[in-house]
Amino acid sequence: MRLYKMELFKLFQNKIFKIGMLAATGLLFLYFWFAEVGGEIATVDGKFYSGYEAVQMNRKITEELEGDLTDEKVNQIIEKYGLPTKFEENMPGWRDGNFLNDFVTRYFTNGAWENGVLPTERYFLGETELGKAYDEIGKTPYLAYTTGWKVFAEMLQFGLILGSILIICGVSTIFAEESQTKMLPLIFSTEEGRRKDVPAKILASMTFTIFIFMWFVLVNLVLCWTIYGLKGFENISWMVLSQHMLQPVLFLKYLGILLGLAFQALLSLCTITLCVSAYQDSSFGAVIIAAVCWGLPVLIRMFFGGIIWLIVDSMPIFLVMTGIVNDIYEIWYIVLGINICFAIGCLVKGLVSYKTKQFA
Repeated sequence: MRLYKMELFKLFQNKIFKIGMLAATGLLFLYFWFAEVGGEIATVDGKFYSGYEAVQMNRKITEELEGDLTDEKVNQIIEKYGLPTKFEENMPGWRDGNFLNDFVTRYFTNGAWENGVLPTERYFLGETELGKAYDEIGKTPYLAYTTGWKVFAEMLQFGLILGSILIICGVSTIFAEESQTKMLPLIFSTEEGRRKDVPAKILASMTFTIFIFMWFVLVNLVLCWTIYGLKGFENISWMVLSQHMLQPVLFLKYLGILLGLAFQALLSLCTITLCVSAYQDSSFGAVIIAAVCWGLPVLIRMFFGGIIWLIVDSMPIFLVMTGIVNDIYEIWYIVLGINICFAIGCLVKGLVSYKTKQFA
């Protein structure tokens, strides 16, 4: 336990970690405020709102109609707010819409700002994909302001990419530093060091990784809860994310899979980084090689296809991306299994290399 606490102290007291954590949290907040909150728009009673004012207005008008979704409620939204008709090239969303009539246009008409199609046809709930999906899972459609969860999923990807960088910078030195400072012979000259040093380093690295994961998830959650609220948890996942490639499944299940894969992604990144660190005699070299190993799957995915995509999508850099999780959603357990096997292999390989160094 004493060695574990010492290794954990070294990881958290590293100046690079302290500065990096502060910078990453600051970047997360800036991205949240300017890209997410700043991008919200709403037009209500002929008045245009943007940014934080738009968020508050969208929350207000949605709370007035929150509850079970019916054709009568859809008619009420159309009568009160109309259907949006204005869109601009390279700009997301209807420029004269709000959360409610955007929602109605997406799910109850043929309109789609992504394709430049104006809403000209109206569908009843039983005719829509949304209504059929709710029938399939045996639930009643529910209207709520789900933007908080949508932003949470988008922000999670950005936050965990920043967290991955922190893990690489922190964990990559844990074995390599001992070789660089010539401390390796001294550490293993004692019986306690020989038996407990490696487990202590691994456990400290995993604890460090779990802390980083929890930090970015909680910061993200608090930001979204404070500004948007977190209603609509019982909705279908594609209603929350405004994407139609997902199966008709409640957002609770989707969120569990999303967080579970992201958590495993960071743990596997930790094992890959430990493996690289065990092979290296320089902390700087370990950081560079670990970063290359983390980013290399992006290039592989760009130039190769076929079955290689399944393996590449199992790598840490992709498992934190919401879009990739959507693509592999039906086979997420296969991807998770590949990732776990790869992580175990890296950890074992690194331990063998480090043990070899002890007796070199």
